[in-house]
Amino acid sequence: MQKKESNSSQQSIERALKLLTIMGDSRTAMNVTEISKILNISRSTAYAMVNVMTEMNFLSKDQSTGKYFLGYQIFILGSRFRIKYSHLLSCDDYLKAFVKQTAVQLNQANLMALQQDYMVLKFLSKTTSTAINQFADQRIVPAFCTAGGKVLLASLSEEEQKTALDQHPLHAYTASTITDRDKILQQLKEISSQGYGVDIEEFTNFEVSLAAPLKDYSGKTVAAVSLSVPNLIYQNRYQEYIQLVVALGRELSSLLGYRDTF
Repeated sequence: MQKKESNSSQQSIERALKLLTIMGDSRTAMNVTEISKILNISRSTAYAMVNVMTEMNFLSKDQSTGKYFLGYQIFILGSRFRIKYSHLLSCDDYLKAFVKQTAVQLNQANLMALQQDYMVLKFLSKTTSTAINQFADQRIVPAFCTAGGKVLLASLSEEEQKTALDQHPLHAYTASTITDRDKILQQLKEISSQGYGVDIEEFTNFEVSLAAPLKDYSGKTVAAVSLSVPNLIYQNRYQEYIQLVVALGRELSSLLGYRDTF
């Protein structure tokens, strides 16, 4: 009997988490009927589940439409997750000032951190356009086809790199995405040697991303700084952008206590 109840509880948790994930990805509100269909459960079960999630503020209900959307508890938890990266706050302040003062054309400047599942958390995003919501692009992105992700993978051992590339499908996000495992491993060796990484329209069409490692006082790579720029601009000024991201990586690393004879 206890095992049956345990299985039932696990199933309920999985459904609730799946619903939150779906709502976060789709960014649309849903009514109980829609939720029951997506989760393949009865309407009464769906109603009971969303009631509990609403009481705990993981969901909110629009009284005029009867539809549910993500509650403020999600925002609170997300904000608390940043505590893990409090050591990067000085880098964030520096990046804010850099974006305001730089004369070079950029789409975005980001800090990126590698997660345990070898995906990359793109956060503390700074955009040069005031028309873009700066929080909209704070998300998880694949490591294997993003400049910041590749820089972080390059800091791992070869065995860890192979494990990382086997962890997720090497999906082609654009026509330029490198999906050959051996080619990626060779690229990681080159990145480790040269001290920076570049992806040319591998993750986003018409955009180039450049990244450099951020090292702490022990010399360990703990994050990466990434700059994105229109490909047409990059092709004519690529040396300038490479020098810029490398210099940024060094400056931010010094804020984390890293010392080296550059």
